[in-house]
Parts: sequence; structure tokens; C-alpha cells
Amino acid sequence: MIEFKFPDVGEGIAEGEIVRWLVAVGDRVRVHQPIVEMETDKAVVELPSPRSGVIRELRGAVGDTVAVGAVLAVIEEAEETAMAEMKEQARPAAVGVVGELEEAPESEPHAESGEVVPPVLPRDRKLAAELGIDLAAVRGSGPGGRVTEADIRAAGAPAEEAPAPAERIPLKGVRKAMARTMTASARSAVHVTVMERADALALRELRERERALAEGKGVRLTYLPFIVKALTLVLERFPLLNSSLDEETEEIVLHRGQHIGFAVDTPEGLLVPVVRDARRKSILELAAALQELSERARQRKITPAELKGGTFSISNYGAIGGLWGTPIINPPQSAILGVGRIEEAAVVRGGEVVARPVVPLSLTFDHRIIDGATAQRFLNALVEHIENPDLILLEN
Repeated sequence: MIEFKFPDVGEGIAEGEIVRWLVAVGDRVRVHQPIVEMETDKAVVELPSPRSGVIRELRGAVGDTVAVGAVLAVIEEAEETAMAEMKEQARPAAVGVVGELEEAPESEPHAESGEVVPPVLPRDRKLAAELGIDLAAVRGSGPGGRVTEADIRAAGAPAEEAPAPAERIPLKGVRKAMARTMTASARSAVHVTVMERADALALRELRERERALAEGKGVRLTYLPFIVKALTLVLERFPLLNSSLDEETEEIVLHRGQHIGFAVDTPEGLLVPVVRDARRKSILELAAALQELSERARQRKITPAELKGGTFSISNYGAIGGLWGTPIINPPQSAILGVGRIEEAAVVRGGEVVARPVVPLSLTFDHRIIDGATAQRFLNALVEHIENPDLILLEN
């Protein structure tokens, strides 16, 4: 027999939730055959059998949270199963005068059942009958457990309405990881947010021109790929925004690659897939990567590797109608950009008030690393690229 334990899958994962058993007790399994689906705070993964054999025990029910190293299943290896079957076939059967008899199963104990009525005075028994009280269900408070008149009247009194219980939802999986990450961020980083608006008229016109080309390649072209591309260009000029703080060594780490995480709203909670080396990708490549990662994140098919290594993040709450926000930094990063919905707004152009599509931008940064002037200059440069998307194409 071998004990199959929840393995350490890396990424700092300490526990997981049983989503679905893929086998049952008594099933034969092959080596590497998936046994169970486990949900960690990163993704849903299938865990394979380390041996061929028969499942003799499954430990834990669907919904249970188990720690790394805990036993999930007991497997009788193929060799053990073969030996057990040979012994079973060699065991003699019980023989009687009329031939072979099946061995009788071990008998189970049977408990005697009966109704126990506690001691009660005749007058109180009569009172119970009048009130329709079952004396067997009343606990007596008198001497020797005798049921008193007070006990009977209390049993017959209408129960006070209890307050409606509040619904409780376990904090687990993605939501638990998100809560832990956001708490760590709030406790460590010094969050400051600066805000700006960008005129998106030229960006809208560029998107409309390129939309048909993108659709022909099976890509849905939103505004986000353009903003991500603009962001990568500006990050080259402001490397502190693409950095993290190593608190142990008291060093600021300037990251060479630009790996952009973007928040995806899923039924289980917030996931942040990462587009790696975003600076090297074209607008269409970014659009395809954002679309593909978003779909797999919502389907919980994203891999742990695709959720790590980000150097800067974007929260596009404008996609669900949000206008302004103060996003929380995704540690250990030093900044995050919030993008609101693009809507028509009154702006002054050439001394006249005109309606223009405007995109709200919120930049939250860690004031331990980045000062306010640097953050504002970064945001100004980003606005310039959004308002003049030719800069994006020229530097592509």
C-alpha cells in the first residue's frame, strides 16, 4: 500500500481544496492517471496517480481544504492486488452435506429500542395530555429527573422566534489568496494615487481603422492593447515604475523585462494573468494575448506560471462600467494603473467647449520608492501617448 499525498506544487502554495474526485474506491488506476482535481489559490490542477493499482481509500470530501503533505488516497499497488487475488482464490470454501455453502457475513449487533418515559406525577401527566405534550421528549428538572408542571408548561409554550442566521461563505481558494495578498500590500507599501484624464479621440479613430484587420485574424480589438503598448513605452523612460523593493537587502530592483499583469474578474475572485515581455509584442499580439489569457482565467484553466512574475499591473475596471478608482498595488510591484470607462465629456479645445471621448486614469504607486513628481511625470507621458497614438506606432 502507498499513501498518495498532496504534493508541493511550488509557487508558495500551502493548501488546496478538493474540487472533484476522478476515481472511486475499488477503481483500478494506471500510473499518471488523474485521480483528483484540486483548486489552489492559483489554479485548478489535476493530480496524477504515482503508481498503478487499486484505490483502497479516498480521504476528504469535495469542498474540503487539505494541506500540502496530507494523504489524499491509499493505493494498493498492482503487485499487491495480484497477490491478494491469488490468496482469495486459494482459500477453501465452507463445505456442508449438500455441497458448498457461502460463508455467512459477521452478524451486526442489534440495539433494543423502546420509549422511555420520565417519572411524572399523575396530575402533571394529565396536564401534559391536555396540552398535547410528549413526556418522552421533556427533560425533567425535579428530584430524580421528575418532570414538573413547570417543565410541561415550558415545553408547551410557543418558541420565541430566533433571528434569521446570516449566511456564511468560506474564504478559500482565489478569494483567500486575494485577501492575503491585498492585506500584505496594504501593510507594507505606502499607497498614493494620482489621477488624470486623456482625450481618446485619436485612439478611438485608430482602433476603428484597425478593428476589421484584427477581426480577420480572430482577435477582438479593444482599447486595452493600445494602453498596454503605450504603458510599456513610457516604462522605459521611468524604470522606477517597473521596479520592486527588496526589503531584506534594502535595494530597489529595476526589472529588465516588462511583464504586465492585468486583473480578470472571475466568479471565484480576482486573478491577474501576466503578459510576458509586453514591450516586444505588437498591438495585435497584445490583443490576442490579453484575450486568450482572460478566457482561460475565467475558465480556471490558467497555469500558476502564467500568474507570476509580473512587474507592473493594470486594473481595467472601465470594462464593467467603473469610472475612477484607487487600485491596490500587487506586491512586490511598485505601481498599478487603473483604467476607467471611456465616455463623452465636455473639454475645451481651441477656446471652445466640445464633446470628446475621455479615458480616466488612476496611478497608484509605492511612495517608499517613487516620489509624487516622478509619478505625475509618468502619468503625463502616458496621457501624451494615448492622445497621440502615432507615438505608439512610431516606437512600436
